[in-house]
Amino acid sequence: MKSFLGVLLAAIGGLAPMFPAFLPQLGIGTLARLGNVNPLRRTLGLLGWLLIWQNWRKAPSLRRGLMLLPGTIFALQSQFLEPRRIFVDLIDPPHAPAKRVNLTNTAVILGTLVGEQPHAWDYANLVPRHLINDVIGQIPVLAAY
Repeated sequence: MKSFLGVLLAAIGGLAPMFPAFLPQLGIGTLARLGNVNPLRRTLGLLGWLLIWQNWRKAPSLRRGLMLLPGTIFALQSQFLEPRRIFVDLIDPPHAPAKRVNLTNTAVILGTLVGEQPHAWDYANLVPRHLINDVIGQIPVLAAY
């Protein structure tokens, strides 16, 4: 029973950032705010793993040993899977006229049209980012992909 409780604690710590993916009603803002609870997630993950390990060490068995695998995976996720690493935003990227930028005809871009003013971001610059905070003219724009 203690091993199951340990896996449950480690799973809560490790999978907390993934809940919004399964419940889209929560929205991306919830995932961004989860970055503020990282110490709690890390503590739950480590506490869960220690509970499983202590229970297995006290009375080793195959069942308890098998609980160590998911417990270890969840505990590691709680230590390293952080929403702030997943959603990195690009704030006020540098602007340049299309004629000055050397893009090939097959370059992949993310673009928008605000009023009469077109604007595009080169995909090569966006690879590690999912959110772009920019100002086009005087209009704030948030692009997400």
